[in-house]
Amino acid sequence: MMIYPGLAPSNASKDAKYSVISGADGHKVRLNYRVSSRERALLTTDDHPDLVGMVNAVKNEVSGQPGGAFYINEFRDVLVPAGGDCYFAGIYEHNLEFDFDGPLVSPVASDDLEPGDAWLGPHVGIRYTLEAGGRDIRYEKKTGNRRLLVKLSDEVGKTAASALATRLARVRGSEGGRIYVNEASEFFAPPRDDTSEFVYLGHLEEDDWFPPPDVPGRE
Repeated sequence: MMIYPGLAPSNASKDAKYSVISGADGHKVRLNYRVSSRERALLTTDDHPDLVGMVNAVKNEVSGQPGGAFYINEFRDVLVPAGGDCYFAGIYEHNLEFDFDGPLVSPVASDDLEPGDAWLGPHVGIRYTLEAGGRDIRYEKKTGNRRLLVKLSDEVGKTAASALATRLARVRGSEGGRIYVNEASEFFAPPRDDTSEFVYLGHLEEDDWFPPPDVPGRE
């Protein structure tokens, strides 16, 4: 069992994570879907038994029982918080889609979705911070009682980092703030107030990005 060497998510919001739950026909994946600022829906899918097995393997070994929260990051790494740590469960290449009375709730942006439109997909994603003025993107990595600030410019250079940050800031705003990227490499941001919708920021195209952590199964 491997503690994840990369950025470990720590979002407490119920709609910011997936979870494995036990149903009448076995375990399945659940999404606490934020329909609007006042409405939530519990959506499930049983189309991903291999993913369920990955998550439960970690949960069983660390906590002694299956089920619970997990994430999939932009590198398709399955991240499972358990016992106070975040574990790497494997790499999962398939998209999680949920039937919402007909329409599919998907982490993949529709072809007609443009940056600045409302993001109606899942709010599960990995949190980064867009710096004010679109200068850079950063995250904070915690190791024990130490905290390390990691900037995109440190990894890819100031020019490349500023190019992506500026593109996102055109939509998010020059003041910056929290942004998220999901398993389909779609960027979105939370609303500025409780009455607004999440906003779509665009896709991670050929932009330079943080390097994927060295984990088993990565080519």
